[in-house]
Amino acid sequence: MDKIRNKLIFSLLLVALVPVALIGGYGLYSTTDALRVSGEERIRSKVTSLASTIERFLENVSVDLFNLRDSSSVSNLYRALASGASEDLATAKADLAHDFLSLSSNRGIYHQIRFIDTDGMEIVRVDRVRGVSRVVADEMLQNKKGRYYFDDTVALSNGGIMISPLDLNREQGKIEKPLRPTIRYATPVYDESNNLRGILILNVLASRFLELINRSNAFGETQAMVDTKGFYLAHVDPERLWGSSADLGSGENLSKDDPELAAKILGSPSVTTLESGDALVATSPVYADRERKRLLGTIIDRVPNAVVYKSVTSFKNVFLMIALLAIGLTIGIALLLASSIANPIIYLTRATNNMSKGELDKKIEVSSTDETRELASAIERLRRSMKILMEKYS
Repeated sequence: MDKIRNKLIFSLLLVALVPVALIGGYGLYSTTDALRVSGEERIRSKVTSLASTIERFLENVSVDLFNLRDSSSVSNLYRALASGASEDLATAKADLAHDFLSLSSNRGIYHQIRFIDTDGMEIVRVDRVRGVSRVVADEMLQNKKGRYYFDDTVALSNGGIMISPLDLNREQGKIEKPLRPTIRYATPVYDESNNLRGILILNVLASRFLELINRSNAFGETQAMVDTKGFYLAHVDPERLWGSSADLGSGENLSKDDPELAAKILGSPSVTTLESGDALVATSPVYADRERKRLLGTIIDRVPNAVVYKSVTSFKNVFLMIALLAIGLTIGIALLLASSIANPIIYLTRATNNMSKGELDKKIEVSSTDETRELASAIERLRRSMKILMEKYS
């Protein structure tokens, strides 16, 4: 008789669990996929947001540069230089220094603003140090001939712009201490006859935006910025920074740490999301100009899969607990239903077996209100009839 109960239990479980498994499986797949995409999109949005912030920081530098180039104070200076009149030169230098001071104080992002003549000599220079802008005295001015940014700029035609790589500033040929990350924007200055008269150059305090990257590191994340060759410009580990031979020369480089990742992202103009070992990596290019032609570097956000997909794991755990609870309840209900159906049948089967053996004294009755009760009543009438016949002929 246990076979009937087992068949009933199996049938009830099959009917109940198959739809639940199908619907639950689809729900699990679709929800985990949505959570996975959401996690990936979160770090993707983070790197693109950081890249946009840096690009907005830099977008007006070229505007400032060309406004200065076209100013009367610059044209007065190169005319005074050409004439050789000392009084005119002193006045022109003072006027340009005033304009440099005003721009430096108002914008607050330029470490140096300079006019350099065609021989590489600084003529007017304003420095901003610890939040204070000041004019550099004539005896402190330096010759920058031979420095790449000077040579590259004087080679440009009128209207051209030189945007340097992001590197460490040098004074008197030596890396400045404390380290001062700098990106330079420069343009040649031509007179009305298209003769080269010098260059204008703005040194941008790159630490202002590099600090944003380090401050954006959340728990478990490793954010960094590398230049186009893979050298670290920003990283949580200061020992990895400025590994280029043009800077500290340590050789620390993304290509050294993760060659496969470096091969995929360095120089890429696209935002990317990819797996790297046990982590998800999102990257975004950073451009130094509005036209997005001068690639400054790449922001990298590396997040362990356990962190990215934490919500997915949590959902799976909750889903599993609910599924186990539902299965337990289903089995309990199936057992109760199977027992309520099978027990009366088992009881009647045993009763008829006893009747066949001549045991006719025990009344047959069941408590159910369905067809089983009618069957029990019919068997009870049969028992009474058999008992009467047995008594009559005994």
